[in-house]
Amino acid sequence: MFETVFVTEKASTHGLSAQESQEEWRRMTTRYQCDMQCDFSADQQLVGALTTTRTRMHQLLTWQSSSVRYRRTPKHIRRDGIDSYMLLLPGTGTANVDRGAVEFEVSPGRAAMLSATEPFEVTHSPGAELRVLTIDRQSIEHRMNRRFDLAAPLDLATGLGLVVQDLIQSILRSLDQLSADQFDAAVSRLIELLCVLIGENIVQAGDHFGEIEAAIRRYVRDHAHEPDLNAAVIAGALGWSVRQIQLSMQRAGTTARDLIREERLSLAHERLTGPAFRGTSITDVAHQCGFTSATTFSTAFRQRFGITPRELRGIHLHPLSRTSGSTEN
Repeated sequence: MFETVFVTEKASTHGLSAQESQEEWRRMTTRYQCDMQCDFSADQQLVGALTTTRTRMHQLLTWQSSSVRYRRTPKHIRRDGIDSYMLLLPGTGTANVDRGAVEFEVSPGRAAMLSATEPFEVTHSPGAELRVLTIDRQSIEHRMNRRFDLAAPLDLATGLGLVVQDLIQSILRSLDQLSADQFDAAVSRLIELLCVLIGENIVQAGDHFGEIEAAIRRYVRDHAHEPDLNAAVIAGALGWSVRQIQLSMQRAGTTARDLIREERLSLAHERLTGPAFRGTSITDVAHQCGFTSATTFSTAFRQRFGITPRELRGIHLHPLSRTSGSTEN
């Protein structure tokens, strides 16, 4: 039986001694994010508070504390087995990110994308206010149809990056007013925009195949619902040959067919969890998202999300009430 989980938890080290505050902060860090080592100044009283909001799909964590160095090593990675991305962005202050081969600083208007499967160190300035959006790896990589290594900070001060930052700010301001469905829908849209932004950072200026790939992804996002969409249709619409389409997708580690299927599944997931489509049958949702067979759709959906379309809809049609201050893991 699947349950809709929507939990907000708050914790702090207020009133604890230096040793107690450090031990409590280590415990909270491991519980709410991932297994890491926390380094503090000797005999430092760790003054900090955090808030986490999560559903079964997403987690948004905010905290403010004394300066801490967080270190995730291969030992931690093997121990907890967490496989996700973490979008780290300061609201105030700065954070230095060291990924071994590359090191950079992020401050308001810049963000770092970290992988829980790769070692890293993050050290932030005293009193910095930080946010981390935890994103299941498949949520990004299935949409982008690739693994990626983002070795530079993301610009959230201009263009699409500013839209991403504004959306995060809006979600944070509205947490007390959002239902589980609304929170998941907002974060899913944020991830969609983030994928576009990451893709644009990956594509190098003057890279012809990279430009083709970016154009293909935009076209597929806009036309995934069309049942006849394929490489030939894309090529004709964009003015390139089918061979160019195939080569650019091959270079990205995917195919036009796989990209189309992923966009259709993402669109179907959005509609199955959205209140505007609750009166639409699952078969009609499948057809509206470009699938010609409801059986094929259900099989592909379960393979992608680990749950059937009917089970997913059941979760969102019969949600549990939001709880606050829960201690469940």
